[in-house]
Amino acid sequence: MHNFMDYCLRTYFKTIDWNDDNQYSNLCAASRGEEFTSLNIPRGLTFAISKIKFPLLKASYSMNVSPILNGSLGYLFTSRPLKVDPSERVNFMEMIDRFHINYMPRNYSPEVLDKNDDGSEVIKDYLLYGRLFVPTGRLEAIYSKRFSRWMQCVVTAVSDPRSKAASHVTTELQYDVGQWCTELSYTTDGELFGVRGLYNFASQSQEETDTDSNNEEQSLQDKKKKKDDNLKAPLVERNVFDVSSESEDDDEVESLKGEWSIGAELYYGVRERSGGVSAGIRYRSLPQFSLQSPISVTYLINPIMGHMSAAFAAQVSDDLALCPRFEFNMYSYESDLMIGAEWWQREHERESESNDDTVNKSSQGEVTGIVKATVGTSRGITLLWEGKYGKMLFSLGLVADLTSRISPIRSVGLQFQYFS
Repeated sequence: MHNFMDYCLRTYFKTIDWNDDNQYSNLCAASRGEEFTSLNIPRGLTFAISKIKFPLLKASYSMNVSPILNGSLGYLFTSRPLKVDPSERVNFMEMIDRFHINYMPRNYSPEVLDKNDDGSEVIKDYLLYGRLFVPTGRLEAIYSKRFSRWMQCVVTAVSDPRSKAASHVTTELQYDVGQWCTELSYTTDGELFGVRGLYNFASQSQEETDTDSNNEEQSLQDKKKKKDDNLKAPLVERNVFDVSSESEDDDEVESLKGEWSIGAELYYGVRERSGGVSAGIRYRSLPQFSLQSPISVTYLINPIMGHMSAAFAAQVSDDLALCPRFEFNMYSYESDLMIGAEWWQREHERESESNDDTVNKSSQGEVTGIVKATVGTSRGITLLWEGKYGKMLFSLGLVADLTSRISPIRSVGLQFQYFS
Protein backbone atom coordinates (compact mmCIF):
# COMPACT_ATOMS: atom_id res chain seq x y z
CA MET A 1 0.00 0.00 0.00
CA HIS A 2 1.20 3.49 -0.77
CA ASN A 3 1.99 5.68 2.15
CA PHE A 4 0.44 9.12 2.31
CA MET A 5 3.37 10.96 0.72
CA ASP A 6 3.62 8.49 -2.17
CA TYR A 7 -0.09 8.93 -2.73
CA CYS A 8 0.34 12.72 -2.82
CA LEU A 9 3.23 12.41 -5.29
CA ARG A 10 1.13 10.26 -7.61
CA THR A 11 -1.76 12.70 -7.27
CA TYR A 12 0.52 15.60 -8.17
CA PHE A 13 1.77 14.00 -11.39
CA LYS A 14 -1.78 13.03 -12.25
CA THR A 15 -2.94 16.61 -11.67
CA ILE A 16 -0.35 18.05 -14.05
CA ASP A 17 -1.02 15.27 -16.61
CA TRP A 18 2.46 13.76 -16.41
CA ASN A 19 2.52 10.04 -17.21
CA ASP A 20 5.23 8.20 -15.24
CA ASP A 21 4.19 4.94 -16.88
CA ASN A 22 5.60 6.17 -20.18
CA GLN A 23 9.18 5.89 -18.91
CA TYR A 24 11.59 3.04 -19.48
CA SER A 25 12.23 2.72 -15.76
CA ASN A 26 8.54 1.79 -15.32
CA LEU A 27 8.38 -0.63 -18.23
CA CYS A 28 7.63 -3.57 -15.92
CA ALA A 29 5.46 -1.69 -13.45
CA ALA A 30 2.57 -4.11 -13.94
CA SER A 31 4.55 -7.20 -12.90
CA ARG A 32 7.37 -5.82 -10.78
CA GLY A 33 7.70 -3.69 -7.67
CA GLU A 34 5.08 -3.80 -4.95
CA GLU A 35 2.23 -5.01 -7.12
CA PHE A 36 2.93 -8.69 -7.64
CA THR A 37 6.24 -10.41 -7.29
CA SER A 38 7.98 -8.10 -4.78
CA LEU A 39 5.45 -7.19 -2.12
CA ASN A 40 6.25 -4.36 0.27
CA ILE A 41 5.75 -6.11 3.59
CA PRO A 42 5.62 -3.84 6.67
CA ARG A 43 8.20 -4.49 9.35
CA GLY A 44 7.02 -4.72 12.92
CA LEU A 45 4.25 -2.43 14.14
CA THR A 46 4.02 0.94 12.38
CA PHE A 47 1.67 3.89 12.84
CA ALA A 48 1.44 6.73 10.32
CA ILE A 49 -0.57 9.91 10.88
CA SER A 50 -0.83 12.58 8.19
CA LYS A 51 -2.43 15.98 8.09
CA ILE A 52 -3.80 17.89 5.10
CA LYS A 53 -3.03 21.33 6.52
CA PHE A 54 -3.58 23.36 3.34
CA PRO A 55 -4.38 22.43 -0.27
CA LEU A 56 -0.72 23.15 -1.09
CA LEU A 57 0.93 21.73 2.06
CA LYS A 58 0.83 18.20 3.44
CA ALA A 59 2.50 16.74 6.54
CA SER A 60 3.09 13.14 7.60
CA TYR A 61 4.42 11.53 10.77
CA SER A 62 5.23 7.84 11.27
CA MET A 63 6.48 5.75 14.18
CA ASN A 64 7.71 2.16 14.28
CA VAL A 65 7.52 0.60 17.75
CA SER A 66 8.79 -2.88 16.88
CA PRO A 67 11.37 -4.34 16.55
CA ILE A 68 13.14 -1.03 17.24
CA LEU A 69 11.76 2.40 18.05
CA ASN A 70 12.19 4.90 15.22
CA GLY A 71 10.13 7.31 13.18
CA SER A 72 10.04 9.97 10.52
CA LEU A 73 8.38 13.25 9.66
CA GLY A 74 7.86 14.65 6.19
CA TYR A 75 6.43 17.70 4.45
CA LEU A 76 5.20 18.16 0.90
CA PHE A 77 4.52 21.47 -0.87
CA THR A 78 3.12 21.74 -4.40
CA SER A 79 2.40 24.65 -6.70
CA ARG A 80 -1.08 23.30 -7.45
CA PRO A 81 -3.70 22.31 -4.89
CA LEU A 82 -4.08 18.54 -4.70
CA LYS A 83 -7.46 16.91 -4.27
CA VAL A 84 -6.70 14.48 -1.43
CA ASP A 85 -9.54 13.00 0.60
CA PRO A 86 -9.24 11.85 4.23
CA SER A 87 -8.53 8.19 4.90
CA GLU A 88 -12.16 7.47 5.72
CA ARG A 89 -13.34 8.73 2.30
CA VAL A 90 -10.31 8.12 0.10
CA ASN A 91 -10.64 5.96 -2.98
CA PHE A 92 -9.19 2.66 -1.78
CA MET A 93 -8.20 1.60 -5.30
CA GLU A 94 -5.85 4.59 -5.55
CA MET A 95 -4.07 3.76 -2.29
CA ILE A 96 -3.10 0.19 -3.10
CA ASP A 97 -0.64 -1.29 -5.56
CA ARG A 98 -2.76 -3.33 -7.90
CA PHE A 99 -2.59 -4.67 -11.41
CA HIS A 100 -4.04 -2.23 -13.91
CA ILE A 101 -3.15 -0.79 -17.29
CA ASN A 102 -2.13 2.77 -16.48
CA TYR A 103 -2.73 4.18 -19.95
CA MET A 104 -3.07 7.94 -20.28
CA PRO A 105 -4.38 9.40 -23.57
CA ARG A 106 -1.82 11.68 -25.15
CA ASN A 107 -3.84 14.84 -24.95
CA TYR A 108 -3.56 17.65 -22.43
CA SER A 109 -6.30 19.66 -20.85
CA PRO A 110 -6.01 23.45 -21.24
CA GLU A 111 -6.27 23.90 -17.46
CA VAL A 112 -2.86 22.32 -16.93
CA LEU A 113 -0.87 25.14 -18.50
CA ASP A 114 -1.29 28.83 -17.78
CA LYS A 115 -0.90 31.48 -20.45
CA ASN A 116 0.38 35.02 -20.61
CA ASP A 117 -1.48 37.93 -22.09
CA ASP A 118 0.20 37.31 -25.44
CA GLY A 119 -0.95 33.66 -25.48
CA SER A 120 2.40 32.09 -24.62
CA GLU A 121 2.45 29.22 -22.16
CA VAL A 122 3.67 29.68 -18.60
CA ILE A 123 4.78 26.68 -16.59
CA LYS A 124 4.43 27.09 -12.82
CA ASP A 125 4.30 23.47 -11.71
CA TYR A 126 6.83 22.46 -9.08
CA LEU A 127 7.03 20.22 -6.04
CA LEU A 128 9.11 20.20 -2.84
CA TYR A 129 9.32 17.20 -0.54
CA GLY A 130 11.45 16.43 2.50
CA ARG A 131 11.55 13.57 4.99
CA LEU A 132 13.66 13.27 8.14
CA PHE A 133 14.21 9.96 9.93
CA VAL A 134 14.61 9.91 13.71
CA PRO A 135 16.95 9.13 15.46
CA THR A 136 19.29 8.24 12.58
CA GLY A 137 19.12 11.74 11.05
CA ARG A 138 18.75 10.42 7.50
CA LEU A 139 17.26 13.05 5.20
CA GLU A 140 15.48 12.49 1.88
CA ALA A 141 14.43 15.30 -0.46
CA ILE A 142 12.73 15.63 -3.85
CA TYR A 143 12.43 18.67 -6.08
CA SER A 144 10.45 18.53 -9.30
CA LYS A 145 10.13 21.38 -11.79
CA ARG A 146 8.24 21.38 -15.05
CA PHE A 147 9.78 23.53 -17.78
CA SER A 148 7.38 22.95 -20.66
CA ARG A 149 4.51 20.79 -21.78
CA TRP A 150 6.92 17.96 -22.61
CA MET A 151 9.86 18.39 -20.23
CA GLN A 152 10.47 18.33 -16.51
CA CYS A 153 13.40 17.90 -14.12
CA VAL A 154 13.41 15.76 -10.98
CA VAL A 155 16.17 16.06 -8.37
CA THR A 156 16.38 13.54 -5.51
CA ALA A 157 18.88 13.74 -2.67
CA VAL A 158 19.79 11.51 0.27
CA SER A 159 21.91 12.61 3.22
CA ASP A 160 22.94 10.02 5.80
CA PRO A 161 25.25 11.21 8.60
CA ARG A 162 26.05 7.63 9.61
CA SER A 163 27.43 6.71 6.18
CA LYS A 164 28.80 9.31 3.80
CA ALA A 165 28.88 6.71 1.04
CA ALA A 166 25.08 6.49 1.17
CA SER A 167 24.70 10.26 0.59
CA HIS A 168 24.11 11.16 -3.04
CA VAL A 169 22.19 13.42 -5.41
CA THR A 170 20.42 12.23 -8.56
CA THR A 171 19.23 14.54 -11.33
CA GLU A 172 16.88 13.38 -14.09
CA LEU A 173 15.78 15.37 -17.12
CA GLN A 174 12.67 13.82 -18.66
CA TYR A 175 11.29 14.62 -22.09
CA ASP A 176 7.95 12.97 -22.91
CA VAL A 177 5.93 13.66 -26.04
CA GLY A 178 3.58 10.70 -25.62
CA GLN A 179 4.73 8.41 -28.41
CA TRP A 180 8.30 8.37 -27.13
CA CYS A 181 10.08 9.42 -23.96
CA THR A 182 13.76 10.00 -23.14
CA GLU A 183 15.51 10.40 -19.80
CA LEU A 184 18.94 11.82 -19.01
CA SER A 185 20.28 11.15 -15.51
CA TYR A 186 23.35 11.83 -13.41
CA THR A 187 24.13 10.41 -9.98
CA THR A 188 26.95 11.62 -7.77
CA ASP A 189 27.29 8.11 -6.34
CA GLY A 190 30.00 6.76 -8.64
CA GLU A 191 29.53 9.69 -11.04
CA LEU A 192 27.08 7.61 -13.04
CA PHE A 193 25.67 8.98 -16.30
CA GLY A 194 22.66 7.36 -17.92
CA VAL A 195 20.29 7.73 -20.84
CA ARG A 196 17.01 5.90 -21.32
CA GLY A 197 14.52 5.82 -24.13
CA LEU A 198 11.09 4.32 -24.75
CA TYR A 199 9.09 4.23 -27.98
CA ASN A 200 5.46 3.15 -28.28
CA PHE A 201 4.01 1.39 -31.32
CA ALA A 202 0.26 1.80 -30.95
CA SER A 203 -2.20 -0.05 -33.14
CA GLN A 204 -3.97 3.22 -33.80
CA SER A 205 -2.52 6.56 -34.79
CA GLN A 206 -2.08 9.30 -32.23
CA GLU A 207 -4.46 11.70 -33.92
CA GLU A 208 -7.18 9.10 -34.12
CA THR A 209 -6.69 8.19 -30.48
CA ASP A 210 -6.96 11.78 -29.26
CA THR A 211 -9.87 12.92 -31.43
CA ASP A 212 -12.01 9.79 -31.23
CA SER A 213 -11.64 8.88 -27.55
CA ASN A 214 -15.19 9.97 -26.75
CA ASN A 215 -16.57 8.26 -29.84
CA GLU A 216 -14.75 5.07 -28.88
CA GLU A 217 -16.32 5.05 -25.43
CA GLN A 218 -19.75 5.66 -26.95
CA SER A 219 -19.27 2.81 -29.42
CA LEU A 220 -18.30 0.45 -26.60
CA GLN A 221 -21.43 1.39 -24.68
CA ASP A 222 -23.57 0.84 -27.78
CA LYS A 223 -22.06 -2.59 -28.35
CA LYS A 224 -22.61 -3.62 -24.76
CA LYS A 225 -26.19 -2.38 -24.94
CA LYS A 226 -26.73 -4.31 -28.16
CA LYS A 227 -25.44 -7.49 -26.55
CA ASP A 228 -27.70 -6.99 -23.54
CA ASP A 229 -30.71 -6.50 -25.82
CA ASN A 230 -29.91 -9.74 -27.66
CA LEU A 231 -29.65 -11.61 -24.35
CA LYS A 232 -32.91 -10.11 -23.06
CA ALA A 233 -34.80 -11.15 -26.18
CA PRO A 234 -36.74 -14.45 -25.92
CA LEU A 235 -35.11 -17.51 -27.41
CA VAL A 236 -37.74 -17.83 -30.14
CA GLU A 237 -37.01 -14.29 -31.30
CA ARG A 238 -33.26 -14.92 -31.64
CA ASN A 239 -32.10 -16.69 -34.75
CA VAL A 240 -28.50 -17.44 -35.67
CA PHE A 241 -29.19 -16.36 -39.22
CA ASP A 242 -30.44 -12.98 -38.02
CA VAL A 243 -27.29 -12.20 -36.07
CA SER A 244 -24.66 -10.41 -38.12
CA SER A 245 -21.10 -11.68 -37.90
CA GLU A 246 -19.80 -8.11 -38.06
CA SER A 247 -20.06 -7.67 -34.29
CA GLU A 248 -18.02 -10.82 -33.68
CA ASP A 249 -15.39 -9.69 -36.15
CA ASP A 250 -15.25 -6.29 -34.49
CA ASP A 251 -14.74 -7.91 -31.09
CA GLU A 252 -11.91 -10.06 -32.45
CA VAL A 253 -10.25 -7.03 -34.00
CA GLU A 254 -10.62 -4.98 -30.82
CA SER A 255 -9.19 -7.80 -28.72
CA LEU A 256 -6.01 -7.63 -30.83
CA LYS A 257 -5.63 -3.90 -30.39
CA GLY A 258 -2.83 -3.08 -28.01
CA GLU A 259 0.35 -1.13 -27.59
CA TRP A 260 3.88 -2.39 -28.20
CA SER A 261 6.68 -0.54 -26.44
CA ILE A 262 10.40 -0.99 -26.88
CA GLY A 263 13.11 0.72 -24.87
CA ALA A 264 16.77 0.65 -23.94
CA GLU A 265 19.11 2.02 -21.30
CA LEU A 266 22.79 2.96 -21.46
CA TYR A 267 24.83 4.04 -18.42
CA TYR A 268 28.48 4.65 -17.65
CA GLY A 269 30.30 5.18 -14.36
CA VAL A 270 33.21 7.60 -14.55
CA ARG A 271 34.71 6.61 -11.20
CA GLU A 272 34.73 2.87 -11.87
CA ARG A 273 35.20 3.26 -15.63
CA SER A 274 32.56 0.70 -16.41
CA GLY A 275 29.19 0.80 -18.06
CA GLY A 276 26.17 -1.26 -18.90
CA VAL A 277 23.23 -1.58 -21.23
CA SER A 278 19.78 -3.11 -21.06
CA ALA A 279 16.82 -3.43 -23.41
CA GLY A 280 13.19 -4.34 -22.99
CA ILE A 281 9.93 -4.84 -24.82
CA ARG A 282 6.35 -4.68 -23.59
CA TYR A 283 2.92 -5.48 -24.94
CA ARG A 284 -0.24 -4.42 -23.15
CA SER A 285 -3.88 -4.23 -24.06
CA LEU A 286 -5.53 -0.84 -24.25
CA PRO A 287 -8.56 -0.52 -21.96
CA GLN A 288 -10.40 1.95 -24.19
CA PHE A 289 -10.23 -0.29 -27.26
CA SER A 290 -10.38 -3.86 -26.00
CA LEU A 291 -13.32 -5.66 -24.41
CA GLN A 292 -11.04 -8.48 -23.27
CA SER A 293 -9.30 -8.82 -19.93
CA PRO A 294 -6.28 -6.52 -19.48
CA ILE A 295 -2.89 -8.18 -19.99
CA SER A 296 0.72 -7.04 -19.89
CA VAL A 297 3.72 -8.98 -21.24
CA THR A 298 7.29 -7.76 -20.64
CA TYR A 299 10.78 -9.01 -21.44
CA LEU A 300 14.05 -7.46 -20.23
CA ILE A 301 17.64 -8.42 -21.04
CA ASN A 302 21.02 -7.18 -19.84
CA PRO A 303 23.61 -8.70 -22.22
CA ILE A 304 26.64 -7.60 -20.20
CA MET A 305 25.43 -9.17 -16.94
CA GLY A 306 23.73 -12.02 -18.80
CA HIS A 307 20.46 -11.47 -16.97
CA MET A 308 17.01 -11.77 -18.52
CA SER A 309 13.52 -11.54 -17.12
CA ALA A 310 10.10 -12.35 -18.59
CA ALA A 311 6.71 -11.72 -17.00
CA PHE A 312 3.06 -12.14 -17.97
CA ALA A 313 0.35 -10.37 -15.95
CA ALA A 314 -3.35 -10.78 -16.63
CA GLN A 315 -6.71 -10.03 -15.06
CA VAL A 316 -8.27 -13.49 -15.22
CA SER A 317 -11.54 -12.39 -13.60
CA ASP A 318 -13.17 -9.34 -12.11
CA ASP A 319 -11.52 -9.94 -8.74
CA LEU A 320 -8.47 -12.09 -9.51
CA ALA A 321 -5.18 -11.26 -11.24
CA LEU A 322 -2.18 -13.57 -11.79
CA CYS A 323 1.41 -12.95 -12.79
CA PRO A 324 4.21 -15.52 -13.32
CA ARG A 325 7.75 -14.13 -13.65
CA PHE A 326 10.86 -16.03 -14.71
CA GLU A 327 14.45 -14.83 -14.34
CA PHE A 328 17.53 -16.48 -15.80
CA ASN A 329 21.25 -15.73 -15.99
CA MET A 330 23.06 -16.92 -19.08
CA TYR A 331 26.48 -17.01 -17.40
CA SER A 332 25.78 -18.66 -14.03
CA TYR A 333 22.67 -20.61 -15.16
CA GLU A 334 20.85 -19.44 -12.05
CA SER A 335 17.10 -19.12 -12.43
CA ASP A 336 14.13 -18.04 -10.35
CA LEU A 337 10.43 -18.64 -10.89
CA MET A 338 7.89 -16.62 -8.98
CA ILE A 339 4.10 -16.60 -9.19
CA GLY A 340 2.04 -13.76 -7.79
CA ALA A 341 -1.70 -13.39 -7.32
CA GLU A 342 -4.05 -10.75 -5.97
CA TRP A 343 -7.69 -11.07 -5.01
CA TRP A 344 -9.97 -8.09 -4.53
CA GLN A 345 -12.47 -8.14 -1.68
CA ARG A 346 -15.74 -6.39 -2.43
CA GLU A 347 -18.90 -5.50 -0.63
CA HIS A 348 -21.93 -7.71 -1.10
CA GLU A 349 -23.50 -7.36 -4.52
CA ARG A 350 -26.71 -5.42 -4.65
CA GLU A 351 -29.57 -6.26 -6.98
CA SER A 352 -31.86 -3.62 -8.43
CA GLU A 353 -34.94 -4.11 -10.53
CA SER A 354 -35.29 -2.45 -13.91
CA ASN A 355 -38.24 -0.38 -15.07
CA ASP A 356 -40.02 -3.29 -16.72
CA ASP A 357 -39.71 -5.37 -13.50
CA THR A 358 -38.58 -8.40 -15.52
CA VAL A 359 -34.80 -8.23 -15.46
CA ASN A 360 -32.61 -8.03 -12.35
CA LYS A 361 -29.27 -6.34 -12.77
CA SER A 362 -26.46 -7.02 -10.30
CA SER A 363 -23.83 -4.38 -9.70
CA GLN A 364 -20.45 -5.14 -8.21
CA GLY A 365 -19.76 -3.75 -4.79
CA GLU A 366 -16.98 -1.39 -3.88
CA VAL A 367 -13.51 -2.84 -3.27
CA THR A 368 -12.78 -2.82 0.46
CA GLY A 369 -9.65 -4.98 0.61
CA ILE A 370 -7.06 -6.87 -1.35
CA VAL A 371 -5.16 -10.07 -0.59
CA LYS A 372 -1.81 -10.71 -2.29
CA ALA A 373 0.37 -13.80 -2.30
CA THR A 374 3.65 -14.75 -3.93
CA VAL A 375 5.38 -18.11 -4.16
CA GLY A 376 8.96 -18.30 -5.40
CA THR A 377 11.71 -20.88 -5.68
CA SER A 378 14.21 -18.69 -3.84
CA ARG A 379 12.12 -16.26 -1.74
CA GLY A 380 9.58 -18.55 -0.13
CA ILE A 381 6.01 -17.48 0.52
CA THR A 382 4.78 -13.92 1.01
CA LEU A 383 1.28 -12.94 2.11
CA LEU A 384 -0.16 -9.43 2.33
CA TRP A 385 -3.63 -8.24 3.33
CA GLU A 386 -4.57 -4.60 2.81
CA GLY A 387 -7.88 -3.06 3.74
CA LYS A 388 -9.82 -0.49 5.75
CA TYR A 389 -10.78 -0.61 9.41
CA GLY A 390 -13.00 2.24 10.48
CA LYS A 391 -11.26 5.47 9.50
CA MET A 392 -7.84 3.84 9.09
CA LEU A 393 -6.04 1.88 6.40
CA PHE A 394 -4.06 -1.18 7.41
CA SER A 395 -1.51 -3.59 5.91
CA LEU A 396 -0.79 -7.00 7.42
CA GLY A 397 2.08 -9.00 5.93
CA LEU A 398 3.87 -12.30 6.45
CA VAL A 399 7.10 -13.71 5.01
CA ALA A 400 7.69 -17.46 5.43
CA ASP A 401 10.25 -20.03 4.37
CA LEU A 402 8.84 -23.53 4.73
CA THR A 403 12.19 -25.13 3.92
CA SER A 404 13.68 -23.83 7.17
CA ARG A 405 13.02 -26.09 10.17
CA ILE A 406 14.47 -23.64 12.70
CA SER A 407 12.51 -20.49 11.82
CA PRO A 408 9.90 -20.94 9.06
CA ILE A 409 8.37 -17.51 9.81
CA ARG A 410 10.85 -14.83 8.81
CA SER A 411 8.90 -11.69 9.61
CA VAL A 412 5.42 -10.38 10.43
CA GLY A 413 4.37 -6.75 10.06
CA LEU A 414 1.34 -4.56 10.68
CA GLN A 415 0.90 -0.95 9.57
CA PHE A 416 -1.89 1.55 10.22
CA GLN A 417 -2.43 4.81 8.32
CA TYR A 418 -4.70 7.70 9.17
CA PHE A 419 -4.87 11.10 7.50
CA SER A 420 -7.36 13.93 7.67
